[in-house]
Amino acid sequence: KVIVLGLTGAGKTSLIDALTYQTGTDPSISPSHTVGVDYTVWQSLIHGRDAPLELHILDFGGHDVYYRMYPFFLSDDDVVILAVNSRDYGIGCKDSFMRHIGQWIERVQSHTPGALMLPVITHTDCCPNVEEKVRDMKQQMSKLDEDYTKLLEHKITQADFLLHELLESDSDRRHELSEHRKKLCILKNKRLRLHSKIHHVSNVNLLGIDNLVTELLLECEKSLCPEVIPCTWQNVLEVVVEEP
Repeated sequence: KVIVLGLTGAGKTSLIDALTYQTGTDPSISPSHTVGVDYTVWQSLIHGRDAPLELHILDFGGHDVYYRMYPFFLSDDDVVILAVNSRDYGIGCKDSFMRHIGQWIERVQSHTPGALMLPVITHTDCCPNVEEKVRDMKQQMSKLDEDYTKLLEHKITQADFLLHELLESDSDRRHELSEHRKKLCILKNKRLRLHSKIHHVSNVNLLGIDNLVTELLLECEKSLCPEVIPCTWQNVLEVVVEEP
């Protein structure tokens, strides 16, 4: 399962079309915005594999009204594509980083820390300083991860202190704190896997699309799991798609 996330206007739907159909977007046509979630099944042959690899791609609308939907569809074996509009990203601006990248990392991390995220910069045909923006993104992503680790360690230390101070007779509170500490340790040790490379592509001239396809298929093959997607997930998806 491939989840595609990003702000409105990041080019998520055009990116999926470029990946699956190898068709570029006409810049003279105003793109339509995804309402809710779109569902695409894409089959692709991989060298050395007898059967085609089948990817189930979920394209979520970028408006914040849809943010509550994501947890219902995320799982630890997912590959998450995070689309970032290169034209709108501001270098050296923490607010811009958090809006385009940081908030999505935090959302996925909190729900499915074992997932793999592939950051993809879009609209690079309109952005002359892409490499500079990539460097800035990597620096801020590293800083975000460092701060997150420190925060978890601080909370674990706090839990240890409270457990030490609590009386043995307060068994309910001790149990509650112990469970909370276990969850914090899981979050610290099982992290969202951020791909080391940030791909930059153009949905217009298809620059970088072939490399992204190769990387995506490789990572999806690694993530193959015999588990069946729960029926409840499919039911929720069908209801959302049928809503006017």
